[in-house]
Amino acid sequence: MNFVTPTPGELAALRCDPLIFEQELDGRPEVAASLEKALGFRAGRAYWRAPSGHLYGLDLGDFGRGRPSMAIVYGFWPRYEPRPLDDAAIDADLEVFLRWMAQACEGLDVADLEWTLQRSPRAARVSATTSRNQKRGSDDGCT
Repeated sequence: MNFVTPTPGELAALRCDPLIFEQELDGRPEVAASLEKALGFRAGRAYWRAPSGHLYGLDLGDFGRGRPSMAIVYGFWPRYEPRPLDDAAIDADLEVFLRWMAQACEGLDVADLEWTLQRSPRAARVSATTSRNQKRGSDDGCT
């Protein structure tokens, strides 16, 4: 994960778009405690820069239960403009975060994440495109 501290000027030019919301994070106490340990806070925001160069953030909230109680993942886009990425590109950016989280958090299994990612709508689109391209290639004699 490429955690960063954006400048106030950068943040002023961006708007935050909530992408993932987990209201009952403390329902998995080992995951909540692991996130707190990995990020170094129980409540607050951490930013990271995806390989695409886009900025994302993770907010943790503490509702007084002794560990993070909720989490929100945000994408940050240029203010007053449409999302610069389509859903597939956002999914690809978030995959880096999900892999980090699965490795950093007790109670999450990387193999479960891999299984889920293989069955995601994005994986289905990639698989269908690959199949179409392979079929086209075999139809016209290309290998």
